[in-house]
Amino acid sequence: MKFSSASPLIRRGTPLALLAAGALLFTGCAPTSQAAEGDIHNVTVGTGELSPVNDVISEVAKEHGINVEWQSFSDWTLPNQALAHGESDVNAFQHLAFLSAYNVAENQDLTPVGSTQITTWGIFSDKYDSVDAIPDGATIAIPNDPSNSARTLFLLQQAGLITLAKDVGIYPTVDDITQNSKNLKFSPIVAQQLVNVYKDVDAIVVGTATIDQALSITKDKALAIDDPNAKSSLPYVNVVAVRGEDADSEVYRELAKSWKDPRVLEAIKEESKDNSIVVDIPVEQLRETLTELEDLARGLEK
Repeated sequence: MKFSSASPLIRRGTPLALLAAGALLFTGCAPTSQAAEGDIHNVTVGTGELSPVNDVISEVAKEHGINVEWQSFSDWTLPNQALAHGESDVNAFQHLAFLSAYNVAENQDLTPVGSTQITTWGIFSDKYDSVDAIPDGATIAIPNDPSNSARTLFLLQQAGLITLAKDVGIYPTVDDITQNSKNLKFSPIVAQQLVNVYKDVDAIVVGTATIDQALSITKDKALAIDDPNAKSSLPYVNVVAVRGEDADSEVYRELAKSWKDPRVLEAIKEESKDNSIVVDIPVEQLRETLTELEDLARGLEK
């Protein structure tokens, strides 16, 4: 399933089960042929904190002749360094926006061989129970960093609260708002602190997993959530990344397919409390988006 620039917004009342059902469409019905005895590829995978999901991925990969050895890193700056220096074969922990920033800063050519999952964001309010109920002059807290702020603005536009200029690119800012009929005010805050102002403002835009973990407010309480299949969500798709020289490796592409197995889908859904959704994006589209993000990052450096 490819991303669509015209994907509809998922608003409160949309059955969340449909998201999981849609994700199942990305999977195959059964594993491909079992690996021949002795035909095993050992692959070292850099990632963040280990969880039962990693065990399920290992199980699926082994059925396809891949023996996974996980490298767990507590510092998110380290997996890419390990990969670039040949200490890992692949990594799986980051979205395209993060990968692009690393490539530009370190002059590297790490590239995706497959998509894994995306975490949804939503509009949450302690005062109002629908987007339409948000009043004129309301204050909405949004992240203050460029990538998350842009994602917020696209969500607010999808919710009908603002209109952005045409052809704003991947990272619009509040200066790109051309219509704000409710005269909303935006309060930029460090993304990790958004949940702390939940009761102090009219609404916040934040990751559904973040507010669930911090305040036990679940995804179904959002006034609206973004569509993981929208084109504007592409920078936030997590990927399996490799060194440029391994971009065409069939083994690594096969490993990336493990995330689409029904057993992995179920494990991710359970662990994330349905806040992360597995997506299947063509590799070419992932790489085109990475290139666009890298070009943008270079432009910001000038």
